[in-house]
Amino acid sequence: MNWHEEENKVKIDILHSLARSQRALARIIESMADVVEGSEAAARNLSRHMEAVGRYQRQISVKAAGIRIRRLRHGSPGKAWLGEEVKKSVLRKRARA
Repeated sequence: MNWHEEENKVKIDILHSLARSQRALARIIESMADVVEGSEAAARNLSRHMEAVGRYQRQISVKAAGIRIRRLRHGSPGKAWLGEEVKKSVLRKRARA
């Protein structure tokens, strides 16, 4: 496996992990909602903790949104593009040599 394939695999693993974390958080919230139904203090405490977890997940999702999964291209690369000034200087150097 080349470097780009490995990089893409790691990025996809991060996204899968984030999705799994979101599902787990949803289950926790549903379970805890039943438990704290009678206690206002416990509900406030749970709310603070869930907000903190939500902030962490938002940061992860912001970072993950910037992840670009590259498409692999096979074949031979095209000719290098050079500006006109660079082409002229390269040709002059070759002519001198």
